Amino acid sequence: MARKIVVERLDDIDGTPIKNGKGETIAFSVNGVDYETDLKAKNAKEFHSTLNYYIEHATRVGGRKRRSTPVVAPSNGRKRAKDIREWATAQGYEVSSRGRIPAQLEDAYNAAH
Repeated sequence: MARKIVVERLDDIDGTPIKNGKGETIAFSVNGVDYETDLKAKNAKEFHSTLNYYIEHATRVGGRKRRSTPVVAPSNGRKRAKDIREWATAQGYEVSSRGRIPAQLEDAYNAAH
């Protein structure tokens, strides 16, 4: 028996599908509690706009700036990971054949392409 598993990302605000990478996963913290939400581009823009108002009036007390994680279709993500691994190996980087690709390695790949 064959099985096909389809992963579909839904906007956490309105429950509609996030299609073609037109959205993002946003990580944020409030009162020491970490959160993540998946939002379509329109809702993500509204989230950032609202939060920026409060950030402008706040004092940063630490932490590091995180990159938002774009929504990537699983097949595209696997292909991209494969491309990064092949490029890294050709450039002399040591990279595992499985698992998460280190952010600095992904940044180096992006800078080269």
